[in-house]
Amino acid sequence: MNRPSFTLISSVLSLLIFLSACSDSVSQESATTLTTVKLYTVSGDEHANSRSFIGRIDAVSTVDLAFQVGGRVTALPVQQGEIIPAGELLAALDNTDYQLAVQQAEVQLAQAQRDLERAKPLRKQGILTPSAFDQLQTNFDIAQVALQNAERNSQYTQLNAPFDALVTRRLIERYSTVTAGTPILRVQNVSELRVHINVPEQMMRQVQDKADYAVYVKLSDDNASLHPLTYREHATEVDVVTQTYQVSFAMPRLAGENLLPGMTVTVVTENNAAQNNMLIPVSALDTSTPEQFHVWIYQAETQQVSRQPIQVSRIHQQQVEVLSGLKAGDQVVSAGIYHLQDGQVVRPFEKY
Repeated sequence: MNRPSFTLISSVLSLLIFLSACSDSVSQESATTLTTVKLYTVSGDEHANSRSFIGRIDAVSTVDLAFQVGGRVTALPVQQGEIIPAGELLAALDNTDYQLAVQQAEVQLAQAQRDLERAKPLRKQGILTPSAFDQLQTNFDIAQVALQNAERNSQYTQLNAPFDALVTRRLIERYSTVTAGTPILRVQNVSELRVHINVPEQMMRQVQDKADYAVYVKLSDDNASLHPLTYREHATEVDVVTQTYQVSFAMPRLAGENLLPGMTVTVVTENNAAQNNMLIPVSALDTSTPEQFHVWIYQAETQQVSRQPIQVSRIHQQQVEVLSGLKAGDQVVSAGIYHLQDGQVVRPFEKY
């Protein structure tokens, strides 16, 4: 073999050895490359069954009050923004003409009664015909009704609060002359306050029994400021814009709290029937086995992952409620779970 050929073969062998060494290096590097996984630490969430909403305070009802008779307003002792207890005077009309009507009705009734009493013996003697006696009885009955009507109209000259009334607006002024039915005051029924919240359709679907939920209004960051609410009603027609249902609760007027219709408050709901279970992201749930859900648990000591069966309850807000199979402190893989194998060594993701 001449020298040029030997040199060529030597060069080829050197190249092959170099390529083989590079291949072994790449192979070793690939063998040592670990799958990076994102971990989620499981913890018992004490707020898992608690929700917060923005509530709006409202009155039970808003009505315009009016006299049932006409006349001149002589008393209007209320101010806008004032709460008048039930039964207290709101306004009054001049009662003079109505008192005279009562007196006139009393006189007419007395006369009708005398006529009827004088006619009774005449009827027994056959002097007075039955039809004439019936007419006198009718006159007496009509006089009784007229007196009752006059007394009622006299009572209608006073307008009293039908409930604990918040005066929102005076619609007329004192000394005005009004007819029957003319609105005098606009008031709101604040014998209790109503608190309205808008509940998403997903949560409404989960409600089986209203008694399972405790609802509070929170007036400050201090938990001592929680005041219980009582369920009253809920809308069955969804808001077409927000896809929510309005739920209304009752709240008593609180001493020292100037809560007025239109104000907003924080409403907290707690599901007393639900257990305090673990929550994991939906992405951590391995659904490759239809009859059994799994998660991949990461062991920090060995850096290995293992497949763990779990029992789940429900999904809400991109989280799965776990009934069993996990404990607080467990670390589960929350991304890339379908590329893992039991006992595989992985590297936790730290940051981008």
